[in-house]
Amino acid sequence: MFELTRGKAGTLIGMLTGLLATLKGLPSTYDKDLQEDKAPVFAAADTLLAILPVIAGAIKTITAKPQRMRNAIDSFMMATDLADYLVEKGIPFRETHAIAGKAVREAGEKNVGLEELSLEAYQALCPAFEADVYQVFDPMKSIEKRNAIGGTSLQSVKNQIKQIKGD
Repeated sequence: MFELTRGKAGTLIGMLTGLLATLKGLPSTYDKDLQEDKAPVFAAADTLLAILPVIAGAIKTITAKPQRMRNAIDSFMMATDLADYLVEKGIPFRETHAIAGKAVREAGEKNVGLEELSLEAYQALCPAFEADVYQVFDPMKSIEKRNAIGGTSLQSVKNQIKQIKGD
């Protein structure tokens, strides 16, 4: 059901985009263009009425298993953090993205995780890599770095929960 909901979100975004495109060209009065707003609005409402109770029920009954979640984390999930690491060293992101991609490819070819590549292998990709590169693969540091509105850091999530509850 979570995957279906994610898929439906794309459909809903498409309906919204279509509706916004219809509305953007309207003058200040009612026009016949607005005959085209009904179908996507009603379809979106029907979709939400069908999916929201299912998701609400799933969320109420879900059992999180933190250890299984931690075990599912692998260093490839931190490939963007690897690129960010190089950005902090002064390298433009357009370059660091390609370098991180090469690191992912090399680790995949060697059938090892990113944290298992040697420092020499990293430095062959880019001399800016230093011994501290392995700190990039700490999932908690990765989470905490995302402290923007809507981010994954503990403080950001607490703020989001507080906002939802209306505190």
